[in-house]
Amino acid sequence: MSTREINCIETLLDVIQSVASDYPERQLFFRGQKKLFPTVTPSIGRDNYLRDEDKLFREYVLRNPDEFVGERTTFEKLVKMQHYRLPTRLLDISTNPLVALFFAVEQDSQFDAEDGDFIVFAVPEGKVKYYDSDTVSAVANVARRPVDRLDIGSMKWEGGESKMTWIERFNKHEDVQYLLHEIKDEKPYFKDIIDKEHLESIWCVRPLLKNRRIVKQDGAFLLFGINGTKRELANYKDFMPLHFSVKEKKPLRDTLELLGVSKDKLYPELDTTADYLKTRYGK
Repeated sequence: MSTREINCIETLLDVIQSVASDYPERQLFFRGQKKLFPTVTPSIGRDNYLRDEDKLFREYVLRNPDEFVGERTTFEKLVKMQHYRLPTRLLDISTNPLVALFFAVEQDSQFDAEDGDFIVFAVPEGKVKYYDSDTVSAVANVARRPVDRLDIGSMKWEGGESKMTWIERFNKHEDVQYLLHEIKDEKPYFKDIIDKEHLESIWCVRPLLKNRRIVKQDGAFLLFGINGTKRELANYKDFMPLHFSVKEKKPLRDTLELLGVSKDKLYPELDTTADYLKTRYGK
């Protein structure tokens, strides 16, 4: 964790300006957590959920088919699942540092005594994709494969082999063929070309602004690929999370509310608004 602390909006701005200066050619994205956790990973990587990811995905859709009629791609389905707290290989981030700061100081009796964690991701331009990217389709559809049916770690680009020959050989791998089948279910025109490196990377994805929460939170996602095998999530290698400890949670909450950043604004559902008003006006 960085030794730099955030205890007011001024220090928040200092942190952002410093990171922007250190990484002038990168896009900055932000995440806030109520405390510093050992890793910054999606929920699917916890509690052995990864082992049954394909079952979680299909069971959720079959039990709520009407909810997914308008979700054209696997990535869009994952976004909806994330919205309703099903474990996925997506990690919520934001383009708005004030939103991330709110999540670092959000009121919670379990964590109020802990320092918050403000995280900055300085993402290379080439790692930022839009929701309709073919790369996003390839990595998102990893979610639909059984855990023991996507193992590409032993496949290597051999010396003297042309890049095109390597890609053709990789795409003839049985596990990759099944993944291509999943991708073509949403994109029939998808060419039989998947880059192994793409599957083993983390991508920053800008989603469709299809629900109010994503709009209000200036939301984006990190989409995690695999680490050789589907039993492990991809590692950070192109950009590392930069951590900053957050002090003075209560004063920062008050300041953010003055700036229009509060729970009822970021969670625009009716029940959340009701809970917020009860907390604010209750004895």
